[in-house]
Amino acid sequence: MAVTPTLSGARTDRRPLPGLATLTHISAGFLALTLVTDLAYMQTMVLMWQDFSSWLLFFGLIVGGVAALLWILSAVMGRMRPVWGAALFSVLALVAGFVNSLIHAGDGWTAIVPWGLALSAVTCVLMLCAALLSRAASRPRPFAVA
Repeated sequence: MAVTPTLSGARTDRRPLPGLATLTHISAGFLALTLVTDLAYMQTMVLMWQDFSSWLLFFGLIVGGVAALLWILSAVMGRMRPVWGAALFSVLALVAGFVNSLIHAGDGWTAIVPWGLALSAVTCVLMLCAALLSRAASRPRPFAVA
């Protein structure tokens, strides 16, 4: 169990479960690469890119689901202080990725170009918002001098 000292000398255990950050970043990578493969399909119309998009969405959702489970366990066990804004955007990104996966299940051009590409972009924006909120919450605060 990781115990971190604080400035006051008190010891506290406030680290999330191991692997949470890694799984979150891997999931974000898979979901962001979906946008890249959608753009490649739009430019080339090669069905291989549609298959890549579908697999990237699948793995992004699986890894993201495991990361969400670890996040919930860390919050319930009191191992970390939840950043609710980041959690909300992360859940919205997973929901957008799931809907995107359903759209990508179609055949050919209509599975990607009108709505698949847009949902891939929305998913990336939601993940970016979650990352920015999480980063802002984890930044050390300066001490207030009274």
